[in-house]
Amino acid sequence: MSLKNYHKQLTSKSQSGMSIIEILIVIALMGTVMALLVTNLTGTQEEANKDLTKLAIGKLEKGLELYRVHMMRYPREPEGLEVLLNSSHRKWRGPYSTEDSLYDPFGNKFVYKIENGKPIVFSVGLDGIVDTEDDIYRDDDAVDDEPVSFEMEVPTEGQDSH
Repeated sequence: MSLKNYHKQLTSKSQSGMSIIEILIVIALMGTVMALLVTNLTGTQEEANKDLTKLAIGKLEKGLELYRVHMMRYPREPEGLEVLLNSSHRKWRGPYSTEDSLYDPFGNKFVYKIENGKPIVFSVGLDGIVDTEDDIYRDDDAVDDEPVSFEMEVPTEGQDSH
C-alpha cells in the first residue's frame, strides 16, 4: 500500500466519525430537550394531582352528606373525617368512606373544618401547610365566596314528609 493510499484511507476514516465538539453539541441538545420534557411533565403531573384531589374531596363530601342524613348532623371537628370509617353510634350506617380516601395524592390528610355549620374539606397541597396558596378546595369559587354547603330540609313535627 502506498503512502498516498494510506493517507486517503486514514483521512476517510477520521471524517466518517464525529468530532468531540459535535458529540458535545448533540449531548447539550439532548439535555435541553430532556429538561423541557421533564418541566412539562412535572407541570402536567401537578395539575393531574390537583384534579384528583378535587375528585377525592367531592367523594368525601358525599360521604359527609350521607353521614348527615343518617346522623342528623355533620361530624364534629374533633371527630374529624375518621368518623366516616367507624362509629359505635346506633344510627351510624357506614362506612361512608375508606381509609385511603382520607389522604390526598400528596400523602397528606385532608383537613376538615366546620364553618357556619357547614363542612369544609380541603387539601394542604404539596407544601403540607394549612392556609397557603397551594391549598386545594373542590370548588375554588366556593372558597372565595362562602363555604361549600349541603342544604337539606329536615321535616319537623306536624310537617308532612312527602
